[in-house]
Amino acid sequence: MRGVFLAAAVSVGALCVRPAAAQNLVYGVIPETDQLFHRLLADPRQPQTTFRFYRLGGRNLADVALGTTWGMARWHLPGAGGEDWHFQLNVAGMGFSRFKLSGAVNEFQTIDFFLNFPLELRRGRFSAQVMGFHESSHLGDDYIRRTGSTGFRYSIEGFRTVASFEFTPSLRVYGGATGLFHCVPEDQDGALQYGFEVRSSDLGWLPHHESWVYLAQDFKNYGRSGWNLNSKTDLGLRVGVPKVVRDLRFHVGYFGGRSEYGQVHKNREHYWDTGVTFDF
Repeated sequence: MRGVFLAAAVSVGALCVRPAAAQNLVYGVIPETDQLFHRLLADPRQPQTTFRFYRLGGRNLADVALGTTWGMARWHLPGAGGEDWHFQLNVAGMGFSRFKLSGAVNEFQTIDFFLNFPLELRRGRFSAQVMGFHESSHLGDDYIRRTGSTGFRYSIEGFRTVASFEFTPSLRVYGGATGLFHCVPEDQDGALQYGFEVRSSDLGWLPHHESWVYLAQDFKNYGRSGWNLNSKTDLGLRVGVPKVVRDLRFHVGYFGGRSEYGQVHKNREHYWDTGVTFDF
């Protein structure tokens, strides 16, 4: 299964890059990101800066993510019917951490690091992303001092593909898969991901700004947890400048399934959260 995903990802990437390079159609260096393949609103593991608060097991917890995506180059190929194929190569990174909120001293529990190399494409309402990635997971110093547990080595590398189609400006569906070519521990496999996003039209609340309400639903099935379902639902409000990537999102949501954190990925978790996200 891993070999199939790897071969497919490499083949798609080669087909995308070679024609553009041969025709010397590169027309953007350090371009804006999130314009070809838009980030998935309900997936907390997207490169972004976000804060989420929730209660789990009678404790106050917070997820804090610090990350961003850098556009490296963009090019296009002429397409039939007047719609060109657009491609973009990015570099993305993020740290995704969990804290126990307990008054004067907040316990740093765990953190996952991501390094991604996404190749994005778009033609009309269709978009996709083919991405090589590295992910590692570590326990926090405060958690180690309190429990004495040093956890275990968790490190994976692989390829992830996601395709998206926008039926209308207000309705988007997506789906994809992840294949691994290296993983520690070895008792892991890839993943499936799929979901949808529904958004309103501009609410017209602020002059010179765009604001809309959205409902986003993300599903994942991880091989590491027996392909059991993870579900993340977000209801939010986005405020930003039209045609500009930067925006501010306020959201409430519900998570159910196995933990997204590598060090505790076998734990079952169910909680409501509220948070704010800064997209750059």
